[in-house]
Amino acid sequence: MDIRRAQPADADALLRFWTEAGASMSTTDEALYLRRAIENPAAVMLIAEADGKTAGSILGTFDGWRGNLYRLVVHPHYRRRGIARALVRDIERIFVTWGVRRVTVLVEVDRPWATQFWQAVGYPRDEHIVRHLGIIDTRQVSKPR
Repeated sequence: MDIRRAQPADADALLRFWTEAGASMSTTDEALYLRRAIENPAAVMLIAEADGKTAGSILGTFDGWRGNLYRLVVHPHYRRRGIARALVRDIERIFVTWGVRRVTVLVEVDRPWATQFWQAVGYPRDEHIVRHLGIIDTRQVSKPR
């Protein structure tokens, strides 16, 4: 298995991979948004490859306050081989170079195995925070002054 940084040209293939792997897709799961994330200097998307195929992915960002992890996805055929753990550890190494000390991970509530994984790699559940989600209707928002 090899882990590498994603390039903008990987966006379409990553979107297909997420769909094939059973990841939940959302509003920003479009090639344009994914390319912007990949090109953002405060973000890093890693891709794990095995047998010449995409086996996993993870997105790490740093907003200057804390690190955030998203899109940890491992294809079902490659699960239980240490790929997710390797992706997390590689992102953590990058985070150290960026000065990240605290990391937030988003986990869907209907995926208990994901919660168990994150606890196993040292990310306990935070019982004090609840996420609220808003979607901005860009057609209704005027440009900043």
